[in-house]
Amino acid sequence: MLANKEKDLRSAAEKSLRETRRDFDKRIDEIRAELQGIGPEAVEKVERSLNDLKKDLEDGFDDVVHGRFDDDLETSRRQVREHPLLAVGIAVMGGVIVGMLLGKSKD
Repeated sequence: MLANKEKDLRSAAEKSLRETRRDFDKRIDEIRAELQGIGPEAVEKVERSLNDLKKDLEDGFDDVVHGRFDDDLETSRRQVREHPLLAVGIAVMGGVIVGMLLGKSKD
């Protein structure tokens, strides 16, 4: 049962990364088209930034495909098992912080 959940989680992560990669590629092409009218220097700078972003995305995709995602997941689970109270405390603090940020009213 746990193996099925891990498999489903990995499958969902791979699907999400593929969709994100497709969205980034599409947006990169749109930005390139928009920049053609600005000038060659701007195009070069943005091209370098976009290539760096694309490489980071591909590295993340490779991490999931090559199992590093599983290693990180197992490390996280081991830490939670070894320090359950710390894990609960971190989760509560994260919830409080998110709640404070989302609950702020704009007066």
